[in-house]
Amino acid sequence: MKVLLVSDFYPPAIGGLERHVARLARALSARGHDVAVATVGTRSNHMTSTEDGIVVHRLQQWAAVLPGVLVDPERPFPAPIPDPGLVRGLRDVMDRFEPDVVHAHGWILSSVAASCIGRSCALVATLHDAGTTCAKRTSFYLEQTPCSDSSLRRCLGCSADHYGVLKGVGLASLLRGARPLLRRVDAFVAVAEPIAEAVERLRVARSVPMFVTPNFVDGAVPPDGPRPSCVPARGPYVLFVGTLSRFKGVDVLLEVWRRHRLDAELVLLGARAVDTPSSLPSGVSMHVDVEHASVMHAHAHSELFVLPSQFPEPSPTVLLEAMTCGKAVVASRIGGIPDIVVDGVTGRLVEYDDLNGFARSIQQLLADPDLRRGLGAAGRQRASCFETGPVVSRIESVYADSVVRRANARK
Repeated sequence: MKVLLVSDFYPPAIGGLERHVARLARALSARGHDVAVATVGTRSNHMTSTEDGIVVHRLQQWAAVLPGVLVDPERPFPAPIPDPGLVRGLRDVMDRFEPDVVHAHGWILSSVAASCIGRSCALVATLHDAGTTCAKRTSFYLEQTPCSDSSLRRCLGCSADHYGVLKGVGLASLLRGARPLLRRVDAFVAVAEPIAEAVERLRVARSVPMFVTPNFVDGAVPPDGPRPSCVPARGPYVLFVGTLSRFKGVDVLLEVWRRHRLDAELVLLGARAVDTPSSLPSGVSMHVDVEHASVMHAHAHSELFVLPSQFPEPSPTVLLEAMTCGKAVVASRIGGIPDIVVDGVTGRLVEYDDLNGFARSIQQLLADPDLRRGLGAAGRQRASCFETGPVVSRIESVYADSVVRRANARK
């Protein structure tokens, strides 16, 4: 089968979605499929190249030439509506590659759907977050509570509060206007049940099959080696990996380390955000854009992993990576996290807004090495359920079903 994977970004860009698409490309290629990748090009990288035996097309979007539109030219998020430059580039790629299946990941879905109109290829869309229903992608209302109402008036106010009036209203309106394009999708793959439920509330998507398939990891444990330079040279440390923002719970962790005398340093690794803290309390260090190999070695030498997400996190790969390394985890009881972490078996789950609960759980695990080892061993075993083989087999089944549905729709 010829499969074109299309993603907002792709390595060397750093992030969970990027690693997911790269893993999927390699896995599908290893199973005998003809795989190509298309993604958004950056100011410094907009060429077609072959990476790990897979052709990667880095496409230019028109938004990149408009002054003031892109916050970061090296991470130019596509808008949630078709971009003429991306649509033209995708059509050129499809004309040459002639895919059986196009598999979209991220806000680039709108451009992909527009590019697929009038073509015979099946279109599959993986939903890694709430981006089809929420301009913030978090389904968190006014940064306070999980959202249960997607009315336009409510979305406009919430998005404006987060981005500012001009950008917020614009994004929420564009996202709402692009919903009819979802009719071109032949199947949705949600990485967690809460994401599936949110999309199924959209009338335009109710006739489209929805499959819940989690993120996956390759199961490889990093080889023994010295501590990477992004962690303390000696002494215990607790690790966080993710976007360095309040949505991921960074503020919660900083407050825990401010209030409590913990017997370990806190190490924050991730991508910078608009609200990344500019100052850190004693006992905390932060490193931005650390390469994935070093992140995995940081997991291997840590005492435990923490993810106090403040929004309905769908299916965080960083949890699976920590568990693959045999690490106990402390995480929020929200979104799809309980689908990965079994409370009291592979780690501890805490209510997302319970700062003292996070402090107690971290302190208890730091004080009990035997408990940490037991939870970590159970976590490694559980992570094997999320490895490449079973998950990619399910995705292949979605492809096959979608090709049949598209062929039948054209009769």
